[in-house]
Amino acid sequence: MMVSHADLPTASSTETKTHGRRLNSESFAPEIRENAATITSLSIFGTPSDQECQPIPVVPRSSSSDELRVWRVTSAGLVEVDAKTMGAFLDKPKTDKTNVHGEGNGIRYGMSSMQGWRICMEDSHIAEAIMSQSSPYKDWSFFAVFDGHAGHHIANRASSQLLEHLITSEEFRDMTKALEENNGVLTESTLKLLETGIKKGFVSFDEISKTSNEINKSGCTAVCAIVTPTHIIIGNLGDSRAVVAGKKQIFGTEDHKPYLEKERKRIEDAGGSVMIQRINGSLAVSRAFGDYEYKDDPRLPADQQLVSPEPDVYIRERNVENDQFMVVACDGIYDVMTNEELAEFVSDRLVVHDDLREVCDDVLDECLVKGSRDNMTMVVVCFPAAPPVNVHRKEAEEAWVARVKAVINQFLDEAVAAEDFKKDEDMVSLKSILDQVTANGLLPTDLRVPAHTVTTLAQKILTQRDIKHV
Repeated sequence: MMVSHADLPTASSTETKTHGRRLNSESFAPEIRENAATITSLSIFGTPSDQECQPIPVVPRSSSSDELRVWRVTSAGLVEVDAKTMGAFLDKPKTDKTNVHGEGNGIRYGMSSMQGWRICMEDSHIAEAIMSQSSPYKDWSFFAVFDGHAGHHIANRASSQLLEHLITSEEFRDMTKALEENNGVLTESTLKLLETGIKKGFVSFDEISKTSNEINKSGCTAVCAIVTPTHIIIGNLGDSRAVVAGKKQIFGTEDHKPYLEKERKRIEDAGGSVMIQRINGSLAVSRAFGDYEYKDDPRLPADQQLVSPEPDVYIRERNVENDQFMVVACDGIYDVMTNEELAEFVSDRLVVHDDLREVCDDVLDECLVKGSRDNMTMVVVCFPAAPPVNVHRKEAEEAWVARVKAVINQFLDEAVAAEDFKKDEDMVSLKSILDQVTANGLLPTDLRVPAHTVTTLAQKILTQRDIKHV
């Protein structure tokens, strides 16, 4: 939607209806009011699938075209954001990955995180096979993913402080006392304390974080999972997601999107609107940490603001014979894979990888090939009933990978040996490498190898050999 200069508010204008809210001239950033006469254009851009708040770019007439200033619509009016990083993309994705893995309390986990196409990394995570050394938490595990937007500040703060904040809350302390009196058994009443503790803990963490000078204008979604010997308790805030895969069924948390009836009602009751599936045409999630400019109505409690910090909590009894694995991941994964597709993919990769980091790496690489443009972070947690490694399939795939690597290296050896090849200037075509693999009959027609595999192998070899490619 383009807005002409005549539509812009000035100091003398009365009211301008913007995104379903009435904003008078005082609602707009002073810079826009003062320079309204020099503004050449104002527009809203973006797609409903983008995570970030949609900015309003404003180009002053007196500036060069690259001096773009960006605002976003909030309940307080227009708030300026960093145009250089907001929803910006790199020329090519950063595919280096951060990995962790571990085990404890009868489960194994692996984690992989990748910046991808985004200009900066805004994801963060927690992975603790042993939640804490104190009882009952030494028998529990905790996993969480935080997907930041408009900055990494609140996501990083959540990954470093949320777990301790929950454990030390009044509700968790009351639950601990109840468990001590009940031999550690999670009863209906203690589970209720746990649910309340997670909800209140998220809200109070968000309130405390508001006072931090580091938070800036960033926000983040959050999904966390507590695994006890008998239950899986999931707290979800926003559109990151937890998926529990069993032999018979798949469970997934529900995203918090502004266009959902329950979320839309709260937004409209708080004086906002939902346009292009976003809050005030700007923010694509309806619950999150941070985003404090959407939480500034003093008349409303936290869970009734435009953006709520209160999570949904899901409590599931563990089924030792049926539960296979759980995935906790950001929407960079789910943008291109359904819950069912992800569960099937992970299950198939578990058959050939005993290292869970490699399983996560495969998911991220596959999502990149499928078109994900976001940061990606994923934790996979394997329960005792997880699919075991199939030795025959593992060996067959490893042998195939070795043959593909040999073909790629031979092709590159011949390319760089050419008299006219200049390593610092010339680039190798990635497509030509893939064509060479195909010509050698190495497409994995008889193997269940992910679609990304040949491309990923070629990119890794090119990087290792410091050869530029297109």
